[in-house]
Amino acid sequence: LAEDGQKMSKKLKNYPDPIEIVNKYGADALRYYFLSSPIMHGEDLSFSEKGVDEIYKKNIVRLNNVYAFYELYRGDEEGSNMSDNILDRWIIARLGQLIGEVSSAMDIYNLDRAVRPIGDFIDDLSTWYLRRSRERFKSDDKKDKLNALQTTKYVFTELSKVLAPFMP
Repeated sequence: LAEDGQKMSKKLKNYPDPIEIVNKYGADALRYYFLSSPIMHGEDLSFSEKGVDEIYKKNIVRLNNVYAFYELYRGDEEGSNMSDNILDRWIIARLGQLIGEVSSAMDIYNLDRAVRPIGDFIDDLSTWYLRRSRERFKSDDKKDKLNALQTTKYVFTELSKVLAPFMP
C-alpha cells in the first residue's frame, strides 16, 4: 500500500520511483526494510520512504561510521576474541547472542525475526562499545589498544557473515 493506505497504482502515481529509492539509500536499505516488515508474513505494508531512510541512517550509516573509526587506528593485527577487557568480552558475548538469534530464525526461515536483532546489535556496537572504548583506540597502552583493535576486527569479520544474506 502507499503511505496514505491506498493501493499503489500507476494511475494514481502514489508511490516513489523504486530506482530513485535504490539510488538514494541503496539496495541494502530497501532489502532490509522489506525483510523486517509485515509483508514477510503476507500482511499489508504501507510503504514509507521515511522507513527506508531510518533503516539507512540507523544501520548502514552507523555501521559505516564505526568502520571508519576503526580504519583510523587499525594496523595489520589479526582479529581475536581473546581479550580480557570487560567491554571486549561484552561485545563478543553480544555478537554470540546475535549469531544465535539470527541462526535460529533462519533455520525456520523466519526472515523478519532474523533481521530484527541486527539493528539492535549495530546500536550496541556503536553506542555502547565504541563510545566507551574510544580512548582505548587512542591509548598509549599498546596491549589495551591492540585488544580493542583485535576485538573490533573480529566483530566486523563475524558481523559481515551475519549480514551477508540481508545486506550483501
